Amino acid sequence: MAVSMHVVWSKCEPGRVIYETHSIETVTDGSGVHATVDSHTYEISLRSRAQAESIADEEGFELYRKGEAWESLPEEEGLSEEGLPEEDA
Repeated sequence: MAVSMHVVWSKCEPGRVIYETHSIETVTDGSGVHATVDSHTYEISLRSRAQAESIADEEGFELYRKGEAWESLPEEEGLSEEGLPEEDA
């Protein structure tokens, strides 16, 4: 089954962007055929869209590129949303 990857806000540490994976599997048992969802949360800080895309490629996940957490990430690590290098404070 395909595994989807979603970029989300951490519930443990507000303001931190992490990811979750979800897969739907069919199960046949004594009561018939039904679907189950297997979900996992990865408390790994994502710093860029490129990092999320790299994880999805390496793990074979289908990355969903939408949502507030996804939109908050810069394209590449070390770049602001405007594409300019971030200044050290």
